[in-house]
Amino acid sequence: MHTATVTLRLPLDIASDDEMAALRCAGIPLDALGNAESGYLFVRLGNRRCNIFRWFAAALDAQAPQA
Repeated sequence: MHTATVTLRLPLDIASDDEMAALRCAGIPLDALGNAESGYLFVRLGNRRCNIFRWFAAALDAQAPQA
């Protein structure tokens, strides 16, 4: 089980520039194309006409417990 560093719910009809601004304000590092510059950004469709963004600061493999 992995806990996201940031979870953000945004309206489905938000403009892409506003979406990128909201993600950056939440602390998610994005490049000019909207891709995460570090970590892993997962997006899924919510059930109330929204997108749910979950950003993991470290890659998922790096969070796996070491034996």
